[in-house]
Amino acid sequence: MRVALVVIAAAAVIAAAAYFVLRPRAPLPLRAGPKASASASSPGTLTDPLNPDRPIARDWAPREQSGDWVKARPSFQYSRPASERGGVEPCAPQEVDTSSFEDWIPLIQGHFSAPRALRLDEKGRFDLVIHLNGDGPVRRELIKSGQPFVLYTLTIDPNRSYAPLFSSPYLFDAIVAGIEKALSKRLEQEATVGRIAMSAWSAGFVGVGAALGQPKIASVRNIDAVILIDGLHAPRSDRNAFKAQLQPFVDYATRAAGKERFMFISHSSIDPPGFASTTECAHYLIDKLGGKPEPVRRADAMGLELIEFFSKGDLHVRGYAGNDKADHCAQLALLRDAYTALGQRWKAQPN
Repeated sequence: MRVALVVIAAAAVIAAAAYFVLRPRAPLPLRAGPKASASASSPGTLTDPLNPDRPIARDWAPREQSGDWVKARPSFQYSRPASERGGVEPCAPQEVDTSSFEDWIPLIQGHFSAPRALRLDEKGRFDLVIHLNGDGPVRRELIKSGQPFVLYTLTIDPNRSYAPLFSSPYLFDAIVAGIEKALSKRLEQEATVGRIAMSAWSAGFVGVGAALGQPKIASVRNIDAVILIDGLHAPRSDRNAFKAQLQPFVDYATRAAGKERFMFISHSSIDPPGFASTTECAHYLIDKLGGKPEPVRRADAMGLELIEFFSKGDLHVRGYAGNDKADHCAQLALLRDAYTALGQRWKAQPN
């Protein structure tokens, strides 16, 4: 039943691709974010635990909202052109120096890349990120974060779903074993995976959900962090299916809020037809934890405009304006802050 639900959600995400292309741009009611030099203790600002040097301005302006905020459709239906993103086209390749990482090595449907200066800990372990949906931009943001994680990425045809691939532990365990074997050979000593994070962009989230839906499997219990970039969707018309689709993420978010795990979720303001948006799903998850996002404003990477903020323990949810394909692609830049925060967590909590 759970696999069927995630497959339905994945199909809905795939269908949204045409929506991104056909959706016309609207006028841009932009507001400037706070200056990076502003004091985090100033009235009207919040400290961002993921990026303390960049305070967040509270937004005191009234926001139109009808009915239940949890079920409300996303607002902020506009998108910035490249001229207002510093000339950057978020969906186009971005230049980055990859010399600090090894070339991609093919492995079990995907490929992996490791830092050239990878060092194992005193027990011969390394930290691994398994990312679904996205390759080059993901490694770009990992490199910019400066974190020494080994990165495995898997990107499949848009007409396929990630859910069946992770509905059993076979592929997950094979990825871990394959990387351990390859790195042991390269380093000429036994190398084993220590901590594992799963991250995903867009439709890749269903693979993460499928893995989290198997809590009794040993390898799944080793997932210390989950990062979801503009991908958390669910059926809208069937509320029972909606809740079932999101339950593994709610369970994991509860553990992250209690600092047992780390979780980062971002959402855009894209309002797709036929299924619940990332905004609605993020709001549902926050509400289940007894919280409510703060209305804020801050200018972030690639022309993204932060409009909602929620943090509890090691759970962090960030909401952004924008309803176009460019806004969806720009969200990949948020991986940098997420990986940086994860690296700080892992340094503070040795294996």
